[in-house]
Amino acid sequence: MSNLIANVYELWGFNYLDAFSDIMFENNFYTVVALYTLPMVLVCTFLYYYVFDRPKTSKLWVWLLWLIIIGVFAFVIAYVIVENSFYEIGQLPTDYNVENLIFSATNSGYACIIMFLFSLLIKWKSTNSSHVPF
Repeated sequence: MSNLIANVYELWGFNYLDAFSDIMFENNFYTVVALYTLPMVLVCTFLYYYVFDRPKTSKLWVWLLWLIIIGVFAFVIAYVIVENSFYEIGQLPTDYNVENLIFSATNSGYACIIMFLFSLLIKWKSTNSSHVPF
């Protein structure tokens, strides 16, 4: 499973970041980030469609705001986990700042894609937001 998650994050070699990617894979940091990001995205999407399901929130701009917020949360989750994890294994995260930013942006992009796809699955039973995003 960790091979698949690593391949997804590395975009099957296109986003391979040399030593950073090796450290991430050897220590299962890809899996850790995915295990924090995926539930966060699913819970936040569920909250939008079923808890905050009001006529005032059933607009495209509110959904896009949620998408941006989820993307920012995913970016922060990835960045902080990698920073802390690198300290734990004795690596200086400052040596990999650019790589960490690229990885965190990739995580953010995947979080937005997952929210969009999960939205398509669960929006149908929402009372007011069943037409959002389209």
